Amino acid sequence: MNKNKTRLTVLMLSILTAQYTVAMEALSDQNLREVSGKDGLTVQLQTDKVTANQINWKDNTTFADGSSGNLNLSLNNLAITQLGSQAVGGTIKFDVGTTSNNKAGIRLEAALNPSQIHIADIKVCSDVANTANCSDASSQSLGALTIKDRDGTKFLLQTANGLFNAQELGYLEFGLQNANIFYSLKNSAAVNQLVLKDFNFNFKGSGYMYLDPVKGFVLSTNAQGTTGSTNQITLDRVADLDNAGKTKPGFNVDLRYKANVGADPAAYATQNDDSTVKPILRLGASGALRDAEISVNAARPTLGGAQIGAATASSDMTGSTGVHVAMKASFTPDVKDSNGQVTTQGTRLELGGTGKNSYAIEFGNLTPLQIRQGIAVGSSNLALNQNLAQINFGDLYINAVKTQSMEFQISSTIAALLGRQAGIYRHNLYESSVTSNPNILSLAIRGMEFQAIARSARFIADNSNDSANQINNQTATWGLGLPIYNLNANLGIYGTTYGTNKDKQGIGFGLALSTQGRNTDGSKTTSVMLIDGAKNANSGEEVNYYAGLRNIDLFLDTNGSIGFEQNGIALDLTKLIIALNAELALGQLPGSRYNIAACNTSTSVACFVPSNNFTQNSDVLFAIGLRLDGTASLMLIPGAASDLTLKGNVNLLASASNENRNYIHIVDPSTNAALGLDKISGNLNLNTNLKLTKDTFVVANQVDLNPSQTPSQVLKANLNFYPTAASTGQQLGQMVITGGTIRSSIGITPR
Repeated sequence: MNKNKTRLTVLMLSILTAQYTVAMEALSDQNLREVSGKDGLTVQLQTDKVTANQINWKDNTTFADGSSGNLNLSLNNLAITQLGSQAVGGTIKFDVGTTSNNKAGIRLEAALNPSQIHIADIKVCSDVANTANCSDASSQSLGALTIKDRDGTKFLLQTANGLFNAQELGYLEFGLQNANIFYSLKNSAAVNQLVLKDFNFNFKGSGYMYLDPVKGFVLSTNAQGTTGSTNQITLDRVADLDNAGKTKPGFNVDLRYKANVGADPAAYATQNDDSTVKPILRLGASGALRDAEISVNAARPTLGGAQIGAATASSDMTGSTGVHVAMKASFTPDVKDSNGQVTTQGTRLELGGTGKNSYAIEFGNLTPLQIRQGIAVGSSNLALNQNLAQINFGDLYINAVKTQSMEFQISSTIAALLGRQAGIYRHNLYESSVTSNPNILSLAIRGMEFQAIARSARFIADNSNDSANQINNQTATWGLGLPIYNLNANLGIYGTTYGTNKDKQGIGFGLALSTQGRNTDGSKTTSVMLIDGAKNANSGEEVNYYAGLRNIDLFLDTNGSIGFEQNGIALDLTKLIIALNAELALGQLPGSRYNIAACNTSTSVACFVPSNNFTQNSDVLFAIGLRLDGTASLMLIPGAASDLTLKGNVNLLASASNENRNYIHIVDPSTNAALGLDKISGNLNLNTNLKLTKDTFVVANQVDLNPSQTPSQVLKANLNFYPTAASTGQQLGQMVITGGTIRSSIGITPR
């Protein structure tokens, strides 16, 4: 068959439009009679190749001088080519039907053939006369992107009453399965890649598709204005094309690294037996979700006026356009019988290593923090918490801007750690050494939450593991809690170059991020906790012991660049500020039954942990407050043994007489008295190795102090005592370490 090549230029589109206009003719009555009785419309599309010189998304912005205009996210030299034996294209089926209530519904089904999509150059480009100008100094390359859709993409939409309807239930399926995605950066003559292997986004379920005057375009399992329906979206597991008989999660992100791939995108490949593909990590999700919703509109965040040098615009840099996306979903817990056996498996999350003979952790029985919500002084509502664990990505705002800095809101807790007032914090996306004034692609996140405690967990083997590295007959009663509350962030990225000859592509970035420790009633938290979910033999309830850092207020302000080197991913951080306030605690989760004999069957409120326990200090061993301010040059090195190594140099900046740039305080929560290491300064090398085995998480560290043996770079700090939170520190002495090496190794083996 002779298939035409399609080149999507303005001229070609005009010619094609003209050709099809000439070809259209009115159908005669005889023609219509021949069509009568046919069931729907089927369209088959195929071609050898689809190309486009440039595709632009234009976004309006306000510049630092107060003027407004457009910036362009430009996809340059796009090509869609054949992958395998089938041509580029697929089949589309469309049908319209009438229900028993005389309502017209539609069925739209599409099956796209396997194909390769290659974007040779991604840039944020300037705009001249409404045309993208990608050749100026502000429009540097963000690299290349290649998508290999190995399994073809499938789509099905079926509605019962029109296309958009906020009250009539519809059905949706989407399957992007086993796609390999390659993000490429040039490194002198070489090309190195970050790889998403076997990317899956495979779901089906019932819900509603409608247009909302505030939310915009909405897909939701709940009808407009309602919550808590039993409609579900299921992330179905997907067959693993490289390991027969095995499956991977319906949402699967398998991150790997590959160096020296060559310049030909058609040669990009990643197989399990390819030793040049180094594993980084994998995360996944499968199972049923409720209260799922995604909405898209053009709302914009407040990022402040664009600033370059001494000029700052009075109007917000986000201009008059942008993209706002909101996404959320609730996880379903396990359903158990009277003997505690799981009869219906809920949502499963996976996190850990990837690649040959690697291991990960599967998290299940996802629940909120509070086991019971009604345990308080004078109250004893013993009903178990029926709320679902949930993830809410918050409000995600995407804009193109041209600015050196952005505004970011900080809380009073974060402000106290930084030694400044709460409110607006201005953070740099790049320092003054970057003279190109680059165009920026920005992402603002507001109010992200992940409120889920995995009350059961187990180690799992990778699908590619050989027989000697399998896991059999594992029984475990442990779990893990990594909840996040009220995460906010500003991220800006831009293209840059580095190296002696400026011949290495890099991604410049600036990031400000914060989390909130807890909400007012202690039902939501930011914490890192190990969970002991063993049952009390007498009461039959899980004891729900926890240990870890809880109520973490975290702040991060950093900028620099990322590059792909031959042995790993390089991070050059020209600014690094970390501030943290947290509690080291040990106890039982809020609302749990106390694990003592007198409480085995008692219904007394005194036999249960208060539901607001995370607002109290009864479990707290001590609190930690710290701030670190410096620079860093780091390398993330994926290992052949499915381990990760972080190596590099960190320089802690010296403090002036009236400031405290670097400190660590240990606080007694009952008195607020504290011991502090203040005005820490020095230079050190880090070497940290992370590895997950079939039953243990291992962290090995080596810290070299003052590696250059320079007097000005010794590690030193003042040792102070603070009788109260508001008191001035009483200096106990000064610590100075002129050099040396500190080694440590810790292995965590849950039971």
